[in-house]
Amino acid sequence: MYFVDLFVPFNFNFYSSLLLPPFFQGVIFVVLLLQRFYRENRKSDIWLAGILGILTIRIAFWMLGYAGWYDKHNAYTTFMFYFPFNNLIATGTLLYFYFLSVTNVQFQLKKEHYKHFILPILWILMIILKFVVDFIYYYPFPKIEELQYGTKGYWAELDKSVVANTISYITFFYYVYLTLKKYKAYEVYILENFSSTEKIDFVWLRNLLYAVFAVGMVAFVFFIVSIFFVKLSYSQDWVAYLILGILIYYISIYGYYTDKPYKLHFEEEKNTQVEEKSLEKVQPQDIVELEAWRVKVEKYILEYQPYLNPELTLSELSKALSTNTSYLSRVINDRFEQNFNDFINAYRIQEFVKKINKGQHKTETLLSVAYDCGFNSKATFNRAFKKIHAQTPVEYIRSMSVIL
Repeated sequence: MYFVDLFVPFNFNFYSSLLLPPFFQGVIFVVLLLQRFYRENRKSDIWLAGILGILTIRIAFWMLGYAGWYDKHNAYTTFMFYFPFNNLIATGTLLYFYFLSVTNVQFQLKKEHYKHFILPILWILMIILKFVVDFIYYYPFPKIEELQYGTKGYWAELDKSVVANTISYITFFYYVYLTLKKYKAYEVYILENFSSTEKIDFVWLRNLLYAVFAVGMVAFVFFIVSIFFVKLSYSQDWVAYLILGILIYYISIYGYYTDKPYKLHFEEEKNTQVEEKSLEKVQPQDIVELEAWRVKVEKYILEYQPYLNPELTLSELSKALSTNTSYLSRVINDRFEQNFNDFINAYRIQEFVKKINKGQHKTETLLSVAYDCGFNSKATFNRAFKKIHAQTPVEYIRSMSVIL
């Protein structure tokens, strides 16, 4: 059945209809992200809109193909060959810069970033080149089967060649790897600088990276099978795009509603320098100074109880102690043999145990007591408690009851 409005014919069938909802989902959320970018100047939104836009365009190729455009042998078919639907090469790059913009509120494109756009720009130039060459030198196209009965030129499939697709997949997987590597460094950064990480751990972003990798791998396997084993049918290839449609839903919903701006300043290069400095071999003359700082830090913690502040950061504590973050981090890592997050949570657990021993849990919930000690998440509290006592808070209280 064909739906025809003033301009666009669309054949609704099983294959095209299932790809239509994720296509509109992508379009709607691209618009929403761009609106929020202009309204709130959230730089990460422009990158996320780019990712979502590219994936939506990619799924549109198969949606429109199954809607009848590919076989109409008119201008619609020509559009299918010359519009840049095959844009995988830019997906990884946009994902990489989305991560940088989310984890650093001050992120700005710099000259050293321009190299990452070389291949996507060359890809766009190739799309323009094939269009120009075909329409200047070969148009009108011969009406033969090889040229889709006069609807495409000899260069129309240039961006869909084995070489072009191979370069696209290599680039895509490289940037997914690069972004995952950045994320691992970011995990270390937040544990070294924040006492509470629930709002900034970006678990959804990590899951996004894994999901994008998985969907890309499915498409790559289909590509390899078609090249080296057996040519897959359109309906078999369609499965990969249905999975892509699910990914569009995930990115649009979680990206739009979970991606909240935080005043983060993660820069892997600077953070790595701090880590390397903290891992430097301690010289004998440094031991005395580090030990003096250990005593000073411990005294301050016990006297002023800064750990009761659920949003305490390394920066705030270093200011209170009149030192810098890199040196304080070194003191905590070297003298206490912990990262900042574990260091502060250990004091919170100590405070919790004191309150339990006083029987506060008999008049309040365990979670309420935990919140009084500086925790702001049940999951973090349980994880921190089990890490120190090797049992849950409930198990600990039961064991104490048996002893008493």
